[in-house]
Amino acid sequence: MRESGPLWLSSRFQLYIALRYFKARRQQAFTSVVSVVSVLGVIVGVAALIIALALLTGFQEDIQDKIIGANAHVFVQSFAPYLEDHSYVATTARSVSGVIDAAPALLTPGLIEGRSQTPQFVNLKGVDARGEARTTRLLDRMVQGSAEGLVPRAANSSGRAGLVLGSELAANLFVGVGDQVKVSIHSSGMITPFGGSGGIKIVRFDVVGIFEAGMYEYDNTWALIPLETAQRMVESGDGVSLVQVRVENAFDTAPVVEELTDRLGEGYFLMDWQSMNRAYFAALQLEKLALFVTISLITAVAALNIAATLVLMIKDKQRDIGILMSLGTTRRHIQQIFMVQGVAIGLIGTVLGGILGVTTALLLDHYEVIRLESQVYYLAYVPFHVRAVDLIRVCAVAFVISFAATLYPAIRASRLNPVTSLRYE
Repeated sequence: MRESGPLWLSSRFQLYIALRYFKARRQQAFTSVVSVVSVLGVIVGVAALIIALALLTGFQEDIQDKIIGANAHVFVQSFAPYLEDHSYVATTARSVSGVIDAAPALLTPGLIEGRSQTPQFVNLKGVDARGEARTTRLLDRMVQGSAEGLVPRAANSSGRAGLVLGSELAANLFVGVGDQVKVSIHSSGMITPFGGSGGIKIVRFDVVGIFEAGMYEYDNTWALIPLETAQRMVESGDGVSLVQVRVENAFDTAPVVEELTDRLGEGYFLMDWQSMNRAYFAALQLEKLALFVTISLITAVAALNIAATLVLMIKDKQRDIGILMSLGTTRRHIQQIFMVQGVAIGLIGTVLGGILGVTTALLLDHYEVIRLESQVYYLAYVPFHVRAVDLIRVCAVAFVISFAATLYPAIRASRLNPVTSLRYE
């Protein structure tokens, strides 16, 4: 059904005129070129911002995934040197809503030596293989061997306990599954011939497995040994360093920490993986915010191009504006015509920039284009993860900036005097 009344009273009138103005005549080709440049500016700004945010998001999420996979979610420790009643703590933790499982672990630093004959620093973690598998995903990332050989020497036919170590550490030691390594630690409870306590204790292990956590820090310095063997080495009796707890929602550990703290009472302190890495992730969030603000300036510059385009177009269309106003078009309609033009430029640039940015990020992530030194960045390549919330935020900011750039030129066009515009025509 056709709308009644003059054409300029139609809601489609402003859109019709605005789109007509995009088709510049030969003598107005420069204005058309500037319009294309404005669209390209918005495209580049939006695409660059999406790719940059995808990079930081991918980096953060990949680091989070690897930290969560290599560690438990909540850690319970005692103010004493060792946690003696770890069975009670683990049983109490399992009774808390939202907890999957809990298991003890004993941590101690040492030196490890393989075929290379060069000692390497190692973080020894004494674990129960079944408990470790239920509280972390580290044993799920075995690349050689299996965790079944992670048993004390009494259960091993060779008379030596089993050991699982990281892939980078194994490469540095020139060892594989079935080889033998020598581990040296300082034992404070060891009585020496010279009196006093404390000395170096050396224990030999059979390499039964190699894991690859994907983070250089873990792959190059961590090794798992049986919990009973670790307790004998450090002479801690039945004591452990901590009880590690795995929860259903790794990103919502606060209720579990609060309830478990109330149940255990005094004498214990609890930490979750987020608080242990809070400074690191806070730095990433700050960097992401700074990057968003910085690259948004590209879109702001593109918005200035939109304003310049409209100013040039208004200059070229003074005669047309005068004719339209003399025929009865209101100043409000003139303002809306040029606002529609600016918004169209911003909308086209935002949509095309969003498509370009998402497509580029997905291709860069799929083909792992940007490789990294894992020793420095903990990652083998740069991951790109596009989140819907980031995409919506970028497009919204670009559209708002583009819209704001149309206000002054549109208001200026609506204030033109039709008599002045047609005086010399």
